[in-house]
Amino acid sequence: MPDINVTFEDNSSEVLKELERITTKTLEELGLIAEGYAKINTPVGTPESTGVEGYGPGGTLRQSIAHASKDGVAYVGSDIFYASYVELGTGLHAEGGKGRKTPWVWIDKNGKPHKTYGMKPRHFLKKAVQDHQREYKAIIENNLKNG
Repeated sequence: MPDINVTFEDNSSEVLKELERITTKTLEELGLIAEGYAKINTPVGTPESTGVEGYGPGGTLRQSIAHASKDGVAYVGSDIFYASYVELGTGLHAEGGKGRKTPWVWIDKNGKPHKTYGMKPRHFLKKAVQDHQREYKAIIENNLKNG
C-alpha cells in the first residue's frame, strides 16, 4: 500500500474576513432598502391631516429617517422626538394600551385649541421590516452565494 501524505492549510482567517465583508455589505444593502420603504410609509403632515390652517411644509419625519449598522445588526429609524408617537400611536390609540386614557387639548401655531384622544399608530418602520421579509431573505441568500 502506498504512503499517502495529506496536508491541511488553515484558511480560516481569510474565510472569516470574507464573511465579515459580505456581512457588512449585506447589512448596508438591507438598511438602505428598509430606509427607503420606511420613507415611503412615513406619513407627511398637511393642513387637512393636522387640522392646522397654514400647516406646512410637512416631511420632516420622512427626511429624518436613516440607517446604520453596528455589531452585525442593521438599524433604521429617526432621531425626531415624535417619531415614536407616529409609529406607536398616542392616547387611547397607543399600541398595547399604553397611552393616556383621558383626552387633552393642544394649541396649534395659530392659537387655535384642539381636543384629542390621541392618534392611531402609523407603523412606517414596522411595515418597512415585516412587509418585505422575502426580499430581505433573497438579498441575504444572494450575497452569501455570490459575495
